[in-house]
Amino acid sequence: MAKMNVRHAEVFFCCLSEYKKSFVAELKKRADDAGISVCSIHALSLQFEPQLFSPHSRARQDSLDIYRQVLEAGAALGAGIYVLHGPSNLKKARRFSVNYQYAAEYVNPLADMAKDYGVKLAWENVHWCWYAEPDFPEKLMPHITSDNLYFTLDVKQAAQAGHDPSDYIAPVKGRLVNVHLCDFEHSATKGIIPRLPFEGELDIVRFRRDLPQAGYNGGVILEVYSHNYKDLPQLQRCYERVADCFSKPL
Repeated sequence: MAKMNVRHAEVFFCCLSEYKKSFVAELKKRADDAGISVCSIHALSLQFEPQLFSPHSRARQDSLDIYRQVLEAGAALGAGIYVLHGPSNLKKARRFSVNYQYAAEYVNPLADMAKDYGVKLAWENVHWCWYAEPDFPEKLMPHITSDNLYFTLDVKQAAQAGHDPSDYIAPVKGRLVNVHLCDFEHSATKGIIPRLPFEGELDIVRFRRDLPQAGYNGGVILEVYSHNYKDLPQLQRCYERVADCFSKPL
């Protein structure tokens, strides 16, 4: 990444052992040596995040113990943002609607706990989780008492939920702190397929112009997959084009 002139990154933890202090210390050292700052962290959510909202006290306590480890890791790395998926909605055969008062009851203390570590809790739109629809923040915020709940906008997840990514911008006005960018295309057989930016259907220039609707002037995380590019030079060219697009004056 350093050879590609990347200077800011989001860390996506993949397993429980990566929350240990020894691993985090080594990661911090490597990032510092490479001149890369960690802006945000992302846990593998299904390991524990759904249980953070569980009414079962022991399940919730176990998940809180893991959540605290991740916050400690984020603080050690200097990350200012924790990207939250939250509870899932995987049982598509069951009709589901979010209980926003219940969601707030559980996320308020999570946001306050993150604040203790100097980390903003940023709930991300994910098509298979509670925050799937654009109006989720508007319905949730009236129940929020914490001043440390924010949002992450994920372009691919918006498309997979059946929406224009820009539909998610206005509802998080003043609370958007992170953006995950990729491109996508519709496939008749495979659904929404992730692509490198500028290689799919997203009008990235328009999307960039829409972001100020939320008062957003922060960074953009290039979130793509290894099968989206054939080699690192191709990825670097994409990164440089995205950086150029988002650094130009509007």
